[in-house]
Amino acid sequence: MATNITSQAPTAQLWIGNHTYLVEKTKQELQKKFCEKQGCKTCTTCQLIQKEQYHSTIWLKPAKMYTRDEIQVIFNTISFKLEKNQKLFFIIQHADFLTDICANNLLKSVEEPPQGYHFIFLAERLSQILPTIQSRCIISSFYQETALQPAQNQNEQLVTIFKSDKLCAPAVFLKILKTQKPNEKETIEMLDLLLNHWLKEAKSAIQENNQEKYGVAQTKVKILKQALEYAPMPGSSKIFWRNLYLQMN
Repeated sequence: MATNITSQAPTAQLWIGNHTYLVEKTKQELQKKFCEKQGCKTCTTCQLIQKEQYHSTIWLKPAKMYTRDEIQVIFNTISFKLEKNQKLFFIIQHADFLTDICANNLLKSVEEPPQGYHFIFLAERLSQILPTIQSRCIISSFYQETALQPAQNQNEQLVTIFKSDKLCAPAVFLKILKTQKPNEKETIEMLDLLLNHWLKEAKSAIQENNQEKYGVAQTKVKILKQALEYAPMPGSSKIFWRNLYLQMN
């Protein structure tokens, strides 16, 4: 069961699930926390929270992988003492894109934040979060509450290709890859979507007692799991997707 931040909020929470869903869930909980009507969604406070502009929240989102510069606002902010009963939430989106260096830099602040400061880490993969961060957070999973949706609309066509039993012709694939151009962060999100899809296909095949369908799904799952272990380095996503196409064709 997910932890509610509307009462005695833990100083650090780690929420696992589909990113789009987690962002909306966070906004809803923050509206309940700060809105005088506990989340009316129409007042100025609720509207500012929805726009990620409320003064008691700071939203972070990486361009690719997090850099020290992108988390510096946390250290700059917590150097100031809050008034009694004042709260400020750092919402760290795509926390699974924190580098080890950035995550380690955050450890002390997460473990012993000044009074009134809170952290909400949003991530799609628990396995990519350092154990030292995990151990300092209350962890909640939201995957059972919603079906995964494509992470980036502009990459939906590429995701659709890899959901098919038989991939399209190489010339068609290369043309689409040229126009889509997913970056490293988007690539990992897309791999998560594809892995979830083929795991569901494998489960469906078992229920249908369809051995051929199950064999195809299991092969796809194995390839995708290996791909997630060796995610693309900066600047290499196009080569990564070409290699994945060859493996899954």
